[in-house]
Amino acid sequence: MLRVSVIKGDGIGPHIVDKTLELLQWLGDLKGFSMEFVEAQAGDSVLKEVGTALPAESLRKISASDACLKGPVGETARDVIVYLRQKLDLYANIRPFKNYPGVKSKWSGVDFVIVRENTEDLYRSVEDVGEDHAVALLVVTRKGSERIAKVGFEMATARRRKLTIVHKSNVVKSYLLFRNVCMQVAAKYPSVDVDEMYVDNAAYQLIINPTAFDVILTPNMFGDILSDEAAGIVGTIGIAGSANIGDSFGLFEPVHGSAPTLNPEQANPTAQLLAAKMMLEWLGRTKKDRRLSEAAALVENGVTQVLAEGRFLTPDLGGKASCSEYVDEVRRKISSMA
Repeated sequence: MLRVSVIKGDGIGPHIVDKTLELLQWLGDLKGFSMEFVEAQAGDSVLKEVGTALPAESLRKISASDACLKGPVGETARDVIVYLRQKLDLYANIRPFKNYPGVKSKWSGVDFVIVRENTEDLYRSVEDVGEDHAVALLVVTRKGSERIAKVGFEMATARRRKLTIVHKSNVVKSYLLFRNVCMQVAAKYPSVDVDEMYVDNAAYQLIINPTAFDVILTPNMFGDILSDEAAGIVGTIGIAGSANIGDSFGLFEPVHGSAPTLNPEQANPTAQLLAAKMMLEWLGRTKKDRRLSEAAALVENGVTQVLAEGRFLTPDLGGKASCSEYVDEVRRKISSMA
């Protein structure tokens, strides 16, 4: 049996996570695999209750699990997800973006992945903040740059064999190390077409020609910022799932936040479902279990059909369906395919 630790998070998090767990449990019965879900408390509400956003017991549960499925947290993101990325060395943040039928966008045919270094840069959180000054240390290492570059190039090899290195080395010389190491790794992948862009130009090119991109390889902060822009390009951040992956562990979450003022039943669960789909893919690959990989494909196909049909869309997508109705319809679509 697979053990999956679960951070339900804040705001809409507990509801969209619960609905996702129900679907995963049902999928397990359908495909013949078992998952034990172990809740690991973390987030704003936990901070208020016990004085820390990520209790030691929660960290123990996460570390002892096969993977972690996380909902959105609120203002304690630095103490939860940023800390977990560094503590568990989840150095690769994978954020795919593509057009889905039924989701309004100014573009069609968009399909690219942001591969973001996940443990260094300014997000290393080495800072000195006083009344009249604030200093943050920008950390870039050869090891960190090399391993994320390998992830990016391996992904490009499996996709359309195009990779764009994004940096800002013309102004911040620390990024020159990132750029140079990525270029050194590129030499080992001659089948991949490589180009590079300064981050400001990359932001511009994403707006005017997003279909030109396949894999975008970027330092931590730039990847974070470009991800929200990318979500706008494909229509909404509500359909963006993501993976935080290290050498032996993965944590999966939606890109969006906790939306604390939104009625949870009006929340769009797509990103949480697609994060679960990414978790199933990763577990299927690392555990060599075809049933999990097949379940992942069913989740994406189910979501795609619901979006394309347009009868059970949540309010942010222009519909009137509740979160529960949306997930129930995904289940019905999967049932018709299985």
